[in-house]
Amino acid sequence: MSAPDVSVVVVTHRSATEATGCIETLRSTLARENLSGEILLVDCGSGPAEVRRLESAGADLVLALAENRGYSGGANAGLARARSFRLLLTNADVAFREGAIRPLLDAVDDRRVGAAAPLTFWDEQEHLRLPPGWRPTFRSDLAQLSAGRRPSRDRRRFASAARETLELWQRGGDARHLSGAVLAARRETFDRAGRFDESFPFEYEETEWEDRVRGLGLALRVVPGSRVIHRWGSSAAPAGATADRRLRSRRLYWRTKYGRVGSAILERAARRKPEAASPRRLDEPRVSAHPGAWVALSTNPSLLPFAGAPLDEDFVLPSEVAGRLPPVPLYLRTFRSSDGEPMETFVWEEERA
Repeated sequence: MSAPDVSVVVVTHRSATEATGCIETLRSTLARENLSGEILLVDCGSGPAEVRRLESAGADLVLALAENRGYSGGANAGLARARSFRLLLTNADVAFREGAIRPLLDAVDDRRVGAAAPLTFWDEQEHLRLPPGWRPTFRSDLAQLSAGRRPSRDRRRFASAARETLELWQRGGDARHLSGAVLAARRETFDRAGRFDESFPFEYEETEWEDRVRGLGLALRVVPGSRVIHRWGSSAAPAGATADRRLRSRRLYWRTKYGRVGSAILERAARRKPEAASPRRLDEPRVSAHPGAWVALSTNPSLLPFAGAPLDEDFVLPSEVAGRLPPVPLYLRTFRSSDGEPMETFVWEEERA
């Protein structure tokens, strides 16, 4: 039996509904692009009832792991069974738009490219873009945790990040980091860089892997010709458990990358409250139109990294997105598209019963 054009690994945990929708869009996109593909659905310890639902999701193979090994473990289990030399890894809560797969495969066919990721939207109308990636460094992590302590430096740092982000959203190109929701790569990249480190229980596994890929001299590429919807925040996993796993991954990454001293500095910074002047409060998540400007959104006061949308018309946070946000303040900042300079910052917090 000949190998397919691409092996797609879908990793899920208690997300049967989302996984079924993801596979439907994958099947449709593969057919329209005249690509042969196998879909491997990996469930990370969700239990027998969930696995029974996944059996009818339309995958070529369902791998039911006895325990939750996290995204890294699920992806590794799928990679071990994949037959193609081209690999596509995706979260279950992703919908692929028509024409989304071939541009990614074309990108990784370039042997200078280690991995590629699509332009990712947060809403079904494809208006609100999610960050193309955020590469942690000691300075960038400290900046995230120290927003407001040095306002002039914060402005310069935000403007620089905004210019880079808009360039990747609009024209694509090589990035310092890719979002891990959807990643394409060649098998030989994993052979050289290794698989995902399963020590990271939630997040940071793709960050650490991409560090290794970049260390090989390979590029990480954003491909705006490929478009997907990432329904970020729709996972059925308990919020408390997710936060704990994320915190453990972050601490592991800090210790591994920055050592004990650097990690201790960041831990202290994480315990401090932001010192920024209070932004103007909004009664609703709406920003007036401002041609030539964008709006950035983040739950981090530094607004790094950020989701964003152009302000060619009034911006209103899509209800589907608002319903998936954690119960924390949402920061919004308008900025000039010409140079990334911030204009005005707001904060909105939904009243919840």
